[in-house]
Amino acid sequence: MVKKVLFPIELNGSNRYKRDYLIGRFSNYVGFSSADFLEIGIGNGRFGYLLGERVAHYYGIDIDEEYVRIAEGNIPEEANVTYKVGSAEDVPFDKQFDVIFYAQSWHFINDFQKALKEAERVLKSDGIVAILEPSENSRNWASPKLRRGSKEFDEIAFQKKLLDLERGRRAIFNQNLFEVVEVEYDASTTSYFYVLKKSNV
Repeated sequence: MVKKVLFPIELNGSNRYKRDYLIGRFSNYVGFSSADFLEIGIGNGRFGYLLGERVAHYYGIDIDEEYVRIAEGNIPEEANVTYKVGSAEDVPFDKQFDVIFYAQSWHFINDFQKALKEAERVLKSDGIVAILEPSENSRNWASPKLRRGSKEFDEIAFQKKLLDLERGRRAIFNQNLFEVVEVEYDASTTSYFYVLKKSNV
């Protein structure tokens, strides 16, 4: 059985920075506290824990049933959070969202075009797609297989990760369903943040 990668959910310095950074970015585009969020690829529910109490409703999906169960155990008491099993290419919600958020999950998607078609279907006309992705400069990988210096470091897995990240980056720019309206590199988290809006074409 593959060991689950579990991200820390407690409000430590790193997570507090990520939370505040994301709230600042999202607030440039939507009324944050009144927003309906959909996170695609929730893992163990870190971002639902960090953001769920601050939005109107936080929805999330993951293809892994065990991750969904773990995430459900990490829902803050006061948060309005709903998690389901589902994929980026087949979103199991029949509603429209203010924000669709891929939190370090974009590069795992198999069919980017199909995923974007689904995002277009469930996104409000004035909503945003937000993609937070690690960069090739990332140092604090959750998986020890990706951390140089770790006894479990795997060069092949690391190179595959870099290829997946590049494949995901190309997919963002080589599509015509959405306009890329923001690209920011955050040196503190060594991550890229992309914002896409529905194209008027």
